[in-house]
Amino acid sequence: MKLDIDTPLDCYSLAATARSEDSLESLIKNLDLVGSNAAFKNILYGVRIIVEGRNRRLTDFAEMVKDEDHEEEEDKIVINVYRDDLVETVVDIVRRSGFRKILRKRDSNYLIIDIPNPTENQLQEFAGETKRLERVTISTIARIKSDAVQRIKAGLEREYIEPLAAGPAKAHLEIMQRQAVRQAKLLGLKKRKNLIGKDYQYTDDDEEKLGKLLDKPIYNNFFI
Repeated sequence: MKLDIDTPLDCYSLAATARSEDSLESLIKNLDLVGSNAAFKNILYGVRIIVEGRNRRLTDFAEMVKDEDHEEEEDKIVINVYRDDLVETVVDIVRRSGFRKILRKRDSNYLIIDIPNPTENQLQEFAGETKRLERVTISTIARIKSDAVQRIKAGLEREYIEPLAAGPAKAHLEIMQRQAVRQAKLLGLKKRKNLIGKDYQYTDDDEEKLGKLLDKPIYNNFFI
């Protein structure tokens, strides 16, 4: 994701802008996982079962696989249980973890698990996770700007940066930070609105203003 900064940039601003753009790209990838097939897979990764008196992870005895018959269906997960004697135990544990529809392939230990529609509580948890990711990114951007300012300050003290150059460099960093933070907030809000749908309620006036920006045609393809 590129930041649209309309002024000539010095080396400090260029470096900080590149790092901020990287943090926004990371935010996009992390937001894309929230509420996705991968998020439900993570629930399964955390499932534990008692085997021979020991508390073990499900993934010690099963693996998630791509299945040719179902790889195009994003609402399914396929797992292969290594031991025949544990299949029924795994089915029971997976069901109790919220996955109600489980089909066992004939003459195999492959289980095809339907991903359930998220509950209202899960949707709110997903929305909270987007807020957390957004805050982390904004904090990262603030550190990037702070690091650049410190480097400019050190340059002034060692006299390899002219005072006349330091002022514009700091101004560029301010612009960069404002734009990057705004983009992070837009990304987080767009994801929350996608998750919650028409029932989404803005938390404050600033968020509502951002929501009106997202309604403009220019933002139609802003975030999937």
